[in-house]
Amino acid sequence: MNKLNSKLFASIVFILFGFYITEAQEDFNFAELLPEKFDKANIIEEEDYNVWGTNILKGNDGKYHAIYSRWPKSRGHLGWVTHSEIAHAVSENLTGPYKFKNLVLPPRGNKYWDGDCTHNPHVIEHDGKYYLYHMGNRGSGYWNKTPDDRKPSYNDDEWWVNRNNQRIGIAVTNDLNGEWERFDKPLIDATNGRWMTSTPTVTRRNDGKFLMAYKYVEAHPKFKNGKVVHVTATSRSPLGPFEDTNIPFITHPTASFAIDDHVEWVYNGNYYCVAKDSRGAWSDYPDGSTMLFEGDDMGLNWKPSKNFLVIKAGKLEWTDGTATKTKRTADMPKFYMENGIPKALIIAVLPENSEDSFSVVIPLKTPMPKTKAFPYQVTEYSDDYKLSAALNRSFNQYPSHVNAENELYSQFKYTKLTGLDYNDGDATVTRRDPSKVLFEDGKYYVWYTKRHTPIPPVGKFSKDYKIMVTEGDKIVWNDTIPTTDWDLAEVWYATSKDGFHWEEQGVAVTRPEYPIPGWRAVATPDILKFEGKYYIYYQAFTEPSGVRGDYCPVGVAYADNINGPWTHVNDVVIPTGAKGEWDQFAIQAPTPLVHNGQIYVYYKAAFNRPGTVWSGIGLAIADNPLGPFKKHELNPVQNSGHEICFFPWKEGVASLTIRDGSEHFTIQYAKDWVNFDVMAITEFMPTGPNAYIPDAFLDNKDGRGITWGIGHFINFKGKNAKRTHSELYRFDCDLSLDVHDPEMKYHNYRLAPQFYFNLGLSDKQKKRIKEENQKVKANN
Repeated sequence: MNKLNSKLFASIVFILFGFYITEAQEDFNFAELLPEKFDKANIIEEEDYNVWGTNILKGNDGKYHAIYSRWPKSRGHLGWVTHSEIAHAVSENLTGPYKFKNLVLPPRGNKYWDGDCTHNPHVIEHDGKYYLYHMGNRGSGYWNKTPDDRKPSYNDDEWWVNRNNQRIGIAVTNDLNGEWERFDKPLIDATNGRWMTSTPTVTRRNDGKFLMAYKYVEAHPKFKNGKVVHVTATSRSPLGPFEDTNIPFITHPTASFAIDDHVEWVYNGNYYCVAKDSRGAWSDYPDGSTMLFEGDDMGLNWKPSKNFLVIKAGKLEWTDGTATKTKRTADMPKFYMENGIPKALIIAVLPENSEDSFSVVIPLKTPMPKTKAFPYQVTEYSDDYKLSAALNRSFNQYPSHVNAENELYSQFKYTKLTGLDYNDGDATVTRRDPSKVLFEDGKYYVWYTKRHTPIPPVGKFSKDYKIMVTEGDKIVWNDTIPTTDWDLAEVWYATSKDGFHWEEQGVAVTRPEYPIPGWRAVATPDILKFEGKYYIYYQAFTEPSGVRGDYCPVGVAYADNINGPWTHVNDVVIPTGAKGEWDQFAIQAPTPLVHNGQIYVYYKAAFNRPGTVWSGIGLAIADNPLGPFKKHELNPVQNSGHEICFFPWKEGVASLTIRDGSEHFTIQYAKDWVNFDVMAITEFMPTGPNAYIPDAFLDNKDGRGITWGIGHFINFKGKNAKRTHSELYRFDCDLSLDVHDPEMKYHNYRLAPQFYFNLGLSDKQKKRIKEENQKVKANN
């Protein structure tokens, strides 16, 4: 046919198809993202194999993984139909060099639908899993009997047997370094008169569905080898099933083979596609040039983009001043994506007068928005706009503008521990306030507050029990009746092989003799390992808790062995503040870490009574675990928090700021270990937590974060008990640089309506509302 001028033709196609698609928000020009010349150092090739259709993804190991087709060069270019296999190579850098690691999907024998060939991989990541869509085929077994240098050709009937047995399949893995699960049946089979199905690409749409674009071949009287048709299908799961939309994918009014070798992505809310004009149907550019198409947000209706040309076929120019004439210039385009933005285009190249192909990685510029209003898709340019205070926080305070990509955001999962007895929940036994979890001698260790008393706590204003008596000018406290859940407690410890089932080993730190601090209760411990010794810091009570408040300083005991015996220092290690200072009455929840060779102990104190109580977090620092400790001049270093958990994070320290204060239920970070910023706001945070922190004491400026820990719930109640007690539980999360668990990033849980109704109005509030209603009626 006579080819039209490219601009004129694009206008005609816009008239034909434009009513399906809203006008684009900007004149997107993909060619502007490409460098003027390509770098030979970015070529991916193998000595004995052709390389084709290369996908690149960044794995959990921080390395770049290439998933690609390869087949022996001795079989020639057309051996892709008969001898291709899908391989895996790894690099420290996006642009390479890549080193072959293993075969991902080798042909597995003629009894399988993909027994002879696996080809054209397309890999996506979703919710922590990787999905590899591909073509597979099997022939009659003819090629297994041919010499290694026998090159297939279009004149071979057996070549067409393999070609017409192509099917679309899928493989799945959790780890790019791991095994891929294959399936015995194709994902998209050939049905309803189709000869074959092939070349799948899959993207996730704005509506959450997965869109597949692929091609099939059907019989046609004008085409001996069948007519190629491109179509779309959708699924709610990346695993399928995919249902055809019955809407063709990028058709041409006159051409039978409108495009080939395509890849789609969503940019600024709408679809774009880079595809090969394999028959020169769309323009006067050389056949096989790469073109840009744009679609709607559903990816079902398409038109040529205004800036149509991406890569002109026929020649590639290199940064070293040379050029390569090409038979196939930019086949099987794939993207390396970061946060939904293509950061590199990977193309397959077949030089002219050669049958040896390779891939090349082309770094891309990020497209610059041309909208006046804030753009739909967030990119590195988004914060160049004039921002509200809220958006400014999103870009310049939080690690990410969305929870799912925020390394310091997590939800929390809870598991009831086994192995610890609570005396049928009668409130005579309580366990709470766990320490960090340590792993030594092949098992986990945790220390905690344990109270085991004849009766449950009676409260500080008990009428039935004498908490204290006066003997002359001396006050004598009852030594068996607890006032609170942690009164008369000691520090016990337990061990576990898996973190779920625990075996109690006994008491670790006992109550010392009167009048040594802690004689009334030793509670809320935390552990430090420093220079081969172990230290347990604890709240050292010298009176029943609750009589005046939770008044206490911090004490410490030490041991040469993790199992003890533990020796009291017999003195306060971190004293309460001077009269009138914010922490004058109590220093609670001591939490030790090691930073710059020093001991950093974070602690909680409540102040501002008799006004509204304010709970803040302080910091004390010492060169020696036994002190002296110097309190930081900026105390309190956090304005919120009741139960606290601190852990090294990168070069700084992060914290779970849980209850109380204007920044409660947040995760915070201080690069300098003192000045904290809110990094995330979350929900259902653990109470009374501490964590398994393998690098708590390494002081290596590379904190990796946490994935689990132990906490306590205080409102357990046995069947016949009148009072509640505390029990330990396990929580899991993803606040780790080494774990990627999308399930932990889910947010916006919906509680049952009854939960909210249980938080109903009090009688006093109902009375007030009734009186207000009466006033409204009287005034109207």
